[in-house]
Amino acid sequence: MSYPIDALIYALDVNPDISTEGRVLFLRAQAHPALEHFEGRLVCQQTWKPKANLLQAAGHRVEREVHGFFDLVLVLPDPQRDLMVADLARAHDHLAPGGVLMAAVHNDAGSKRCEQYLKEVAGQITSLSKHHSRVFWATKQEGKPWKADLLERWRQGAAMRRILDGRFWSRPGLFNWDRIDEGSALLAKHLPETISGNVADFGCGWGFLSDHLLRHCHDIDTLDIYDADGDCFECARRNLGLVPTKVKAHPHWQDITTGFERTKFDAVVMNPPFHEGKEADPLIGLKFIAAAAQALRPGGQLWLVANRQLPYENLLTEAFSQMDKIVETGGFKVLHAQNPIVQPTYVRRGKRRR
Repeated sequence: MSYPIDALIYALDVNPDISTEGRVLFLRAQAHPALEHFEGRLVCQQTWKPKANLLQAAGHRVEREVHGFFDLVLVLPDPQRDLMVADLARAHDHLAPGGVLMAAVHNDAGSKRCEQYLKEVAGQITSLSKHHSRVFWATKQEGKPWKADLLERWRQGAAMRRILDGRFWSRPGLFNWDRIDEGSALLAKHLPETISGNVADFGCGWGFLSDHLLRHCHDIDTLDIYDADGDCFECARRNLGLVPTKVKAHPHWQDITTGFERTKFDAVVMNPPFHEGKEADPLIGLKFIAAAAQALRPGGQLWLVANRQLPYENLLTEAFSQMDKIVETGGFKVLHAQNPIVQPTYVRRGKRRR
């Protein structure tokens, strides 16, 4: 299978006029063996924890937020339009004078559109096609500035902002970034105010469920919020900081699907994802449930919402001494499980192991 990063590496290999000897930044970075060429000079920016873990395992420096200027900036822009152009603006902002910005996009993800965006803001660009992708690049030449007004509009298009009549903060790119997810709203409606002790929100997003917990469950002692998307935490911090409570949420940038190492919580709430990109994958939710069973103390309880067709009940019955379906309506179901009785180490496709 071909990927835009393969096209990006190819373009570097066949264009010796592009200098790769200075400092290099890779935005929305992905692991690739060829990155070893930049050892000691490469900074990888990645906010999605599974990809960040792969980069770190390969020995690369990974940052969620990047500062400073670089001689070469590589970027794999997001296919969503506002994020795509914001990625180009961010790459420009980190580009040193005389440096090269190089982007790669799959043909099915808007490659020609993104190429036109870069041409519009930078003027002269160069491009090539390879691996079912397009690679295009431009130089930040002294005395020939890129269009500042357009760059600023692109930055603002992906900026954090108030949503829902100013009640919450969010940003494009997060799950249901500008509205309350229907499933989460149903779960919040059925969460009992008696939830107490040490509580966790798995897959917290911008913080809707955590906000509900802090506002309605007054016997909570601690609240830990977990998400694989590092972009969510500043929004969640602002939202939860507005709740009149002494309990402060503790954020954890973690891929829940890799499991949970210690038992500490009295309750876990979650609306687990069930897509990997555009493809449905119920295995993700099963891994969330396995992680919750590992994370809960004896007697602890799990509250979750899921689409009606997702097959979670069997694992819940196996992993907890009690499982109840609280409600099933409008395409969703709210499930409650209590007292974990097994500690699944992981869930594999087509097979569960304990």
